Amino acid sequence: MKTLQLRKLVRWIHLLGAAAIGTYVYAPWHTLTWFTLLMQIMVIPSLSLTGLWLWKGHLLRRKTAARSLPFHP
Repeated sequence: MKTLQLRKLVRWIHLLGAAAIGTYVYAPWHTLTWFTLLMQIMVIPSLSLTGLWLWKGHLLRRKTAARSLPFHP
């Protein structure tokens, strides 16, 4: 997958997660136990990971690309 496509995908995941958190805060669904559990287990960790990827993903890609270079003694 190209870098631009990956960034767009991660951005959409991040926006959908943010919409889910907005729904949790402003809708009466926060009283539902399963919705609260979904927020805690899936949405908040995915928002954290996608946010870090959007912020510092270029450094991670640079480090992984440097490791994948072939070793020639």
